Amino acid sequence: MFEIKGDLLNSVLMEGIKESVFIVKVINDLDFVYVYLNRAAMEKTGLTKSVIGQSIDDVYTAERADFLIEQYKKVVISLESVTYEDSNTSLLGEMFYSEITLSPLFDESNKCTHIVAVVHDVTEKKWGEFELKSYWDSLLESKQRYRSLYEFNVDAIFSINRNGQIIKGNAAVKDVTGYDANSLIDSTFISLVAVEHINAIMDSFNRAVEGKNQHLNIAITNKSGNRVEVIAKFTPTIVNGDVVGIYWILKDITEQLTILKMYQESEQRFRIIAENSQDLITMLDEKGKIIYVSPSYKTVLGFNKEEYIGKYFFHNIHLEHKDKMWESVLQSIKNEKSWKLQVLNKHKTKGWIWCELSGTPVFDNQSQFIHMVCVTRDIHLQKEYELKLKHIAFHDSLTNLPNRRLFKEKLTHILIESKKNKIGFAVFIMDIDHFKSINDEMGHDIGDEVLIEFGKRVSKCLQDDEIVARLGGDEFTVLLPNKQSKYEAASFAKQIQKSMDEPWIINNIKLKITTSIGIAIVADEYATESGILKTADIALYEAKRAGRNTYRIR
Repeated sequence: MFEIKGDLLNSVLMEGIKESVFIVKVINDLDFVYVYLNRAAMEKTGLTKSVIGQSIDDVYTAERADFLIEQYKKVVISLESVTYEDSNTSLLGEMFYSEITLSPLFDESNKCTHIVAVVHDVTEKKWGEFELKSYWDSLLESKQRYRSLYEFNVDAIFSINRNGQIIKGNAAVKDVTGYDANSLIDSTFISLVAVEHINAIMDSFNRAVEGKNQHLNIAITNKSGNRVEVIAKFTPTIVNGDVVGIYWILKDITEQLTILKMYQESEQRFRIIAENSQDLITMLDEKGKIIYVSPSYKTVLGFNKEEYIGKYFFHNIHLEHKDKMWESVLQSIKNEKSWKLQVLNKHKTKGWIWCELSGTPVFDNQSQFIHMVCVTRDIHLQKEYELKLKHIAFHDSLTNLPNRRLFKEKLTHILIESKKNKIGFAVFIMDIDHFKSINDEMGHDIGDEVLIEFGKRVSKCLQDDEIVARLGGDEFTVLLPNKQSKYEAASFAKQIQKSMDEPWIINNIKLKITTSIGIAIVADEYATESGILKTADIALYEAKRAGRNTYRIR
């Protein structure tokens, strides 16, 4: 039977191997169930550990599953390794091409029980092949594209002679300049150029006449008298080594410049906010790598921002939170929604501190994921405050012992476990003999000190999984999950009484303190919390009737 054994081996497979690794279990030679996938496999495919235990049919669409199962069956039939090519799109929108090698693992009877799939990324190789094919295709089509240059190009294209006169223009001339191309024939191209750019444009034109390609950003004045920002290109037409004419191409970039200006202003505002924020602001690329961090990283986490650039965002997140965070990011991109998560973040000197992360995916006009903006807030003080509030809610303010509320929660939990595992336990209820007299004769301050010391003495008798709680007044209770016999319960009761026999000196006053104890042994599968406490209370009453400073078991 195949198993992943050893923390070191698991760590190497999970984090140390950059290739994607899957391991499937073969069921009756027909079905294949995932038993393992490493970190690289999860990052490339978007799958999580939740697929472990699921078959290929459960994880993929019918068409995709049929294709994969066919490959795995080849291994089972041939009992040899099989290699095939595949492609898939990640949740981040990237297309990956891969070469997969499926290798069988055998048991002692030479039966194929598991198959290991190692995925080699051949994306760059494929891209190279595509680019080469694209080059040859474009070469064969170049003549056809050239013929449609005037008719379909969205840029304004003029044919001008060596003297700068316009000979011809395409349909887009009207879109860019407002003039019909025919109305500009025989006029000079300079008539369209904004005055401040005439010298520069003439210099570029003269160089084009010498046979050199030129381009520059200028402004022209359209038919309505409005300014239009363009990229102007001069491409000389050369026949037998001589320049016989020039193509003058104008690309309207007014809208792009407006957008760029808005972007620059937006980026400037973003940086002002980021560089003055006390929160951590991080920007991730489409692969999850950090491309920007705010200066506040130094203040909050103790690291210089340069130590983060180029690293994966998960590198300083506690291991127990990485999977949940990765799943949150992927679902955020898939659903185009923001995410929020509380995680442990690595501080340079303080170790792990609690932070709240929120991320927002950013998409382009084609709904393609571009980057993720994350805001990280230090909440360790909030967490400490929450823990203090929780402690206050579940502990007695005088003795700092668990209170009635926490005791009942523990009792409910132990009762469920005992019924499931058929293991009994014991519950003690005890009070301090004649405690009212102590309060009346010596004052409540002495009484409070007696209660505190009583709780300490009982606590010293407990083992790790046992608890003592103050129910109220001088009434205390003890929960013993692993003591299920009357002998064990009696032994513990005697231990408590022995601890009370030690000298009591409070505020230089010598006291004699004893306790009466009622014990309920729980072995009935139909027992309830209220029934258990009632039984222990009855036993306490019997101990008091017996003269106090003793115990009774029911």
